[in-house]
Amino acid sequence: MLALSSMPLRLPAVFAAALWVGAGAPAFAESEPAHPMIDFRRLAPLESLQELELDELKARRAAYAAQLDAAVAPTAELEGQLLTALLAYDDERVRIVELIPQLIVLYELDAEFAEDLMNFRDTMSRIVAELKPNVTTLQSYKPYDFRMGVSFVALMTIMQEQQAVRERMLRDQEDPETLLGRYYQQLRSHYQAVEEARGQLEQGYRVEDVKDRVERIDAELKRRQPS
Repeated sequence: MLALSSMPLRLPAVFAAALWVGAGAPAFAESEPAHPMIDFRRLAPLESLQELELDELKARRAAYAAQLDAAVAPTAELEGQLLTALLAYDDERVRIVELIPQLIVLYELDAEFAEDLMNFRDTMSRIVAELKPNVTTLQSYKPYDFRMGVSFVALMTIMQEQQAVRERMLRDQEDPETLLGRYYQQLRSHYQAVEEARGQLEQGYRVEDVKDRVERIDAELKRRQPS
């Protein structure tokens, strides 16, 4: 993903769904951009096993089997846990629509600027109402997150256009006693939960891929047994 360190507000990377870029060889259509929290690099298919010597086959099987010591939950269960974490994170992210009217008063924004923010509020509320009810899987979360991520990053960008507002936001987001600081604190906590769930699913996919390799080698070893 494109780093956001150049943006004055330090936003978690997952905010930038609009800035997805492919990274590696995940298992989905090449024309579809990779999601930083949902798409994974999977193990490449094994080369032709028929060409390997018997000793090499057995050595590879032993190496793969050694990687299966750690017990992990089924990937379907881990996918569900990641989706739950993402939706909880998003619930907190979209809470910004409730804070916008309060921020307008708190930061004493002029009428034109306040109207722009309220328009973003309406847009984000509409995205939630129209798209979020359809999110039932990780793959269906992606288009929703893309739309919401675009709006969220645009909102955060426009809020920085006035230097005085930007400077106060920078101070407030690091102060848990402020309205914005409490919001960011909760957002970071949910983001960490997403990262943890993603790490567990990544391990689950790894085990799943290794098991598949062991099974393929076992099938080849069985094929070579004398009849």
